[in-house]
Amino acid sequence: MFHCPGISALCAGILAVALIPMQLSARDASIAAVVNAGNSIESISLVQLRNIFLGTQVFWKNGTQVVPIVRAPSARERDMLLRRILHMTDMQYWRKMRQSHKGGREPIAGVSNGMQMETVLKESGAIALVPVSDIHGGVKVLKVAGRLPSSAAYPLKTAAVR
Repeated sequence: MFHCPGISALCAGILAVALIPMQLSARDASIAAVVNAGNSIESISLVQLRNIFLGTQVFWKNGTQVVPIVRAPSARERDMLLRRILHMTDMQYWRKMRQSHKGGREPIAGVSNGMQMETVLKESGAIALVPVSDIHGGVKVLKVAGRLPSSAAYPLKTAAVR
């Protein structure tokens, strides 16, 4: 077998350089819990988020009815809700919502993050899970489990590759 150390080193160098963009393209893709700017809440626990999206907490502390907004199937925000907050499949979630609805509003299905943001702006009791990159003025980003999305220990942090 033919062996050429110069070519092996060259191939290793090319491979190393080819792998660098993958490492650099990973970015923070945290999902933020956002509410209407008029909502007095500043922080929320994972248990509270679970209760809100399961319909067992139907009012905020000030008496305003909670309006949960859930992204359409296959959206990253919906996956975060189902896997990290509810620990359910999509089918389990909707079955549970139909069986145990406690008089609150059923979740509004948001087709896009823009639609979620518009609903949060209009509905004083609305809450949605939105990528940090899609947040704009007029909404309030909640601390989740005492942490903001910029924190390394934020519980709704994910990594996405562009």
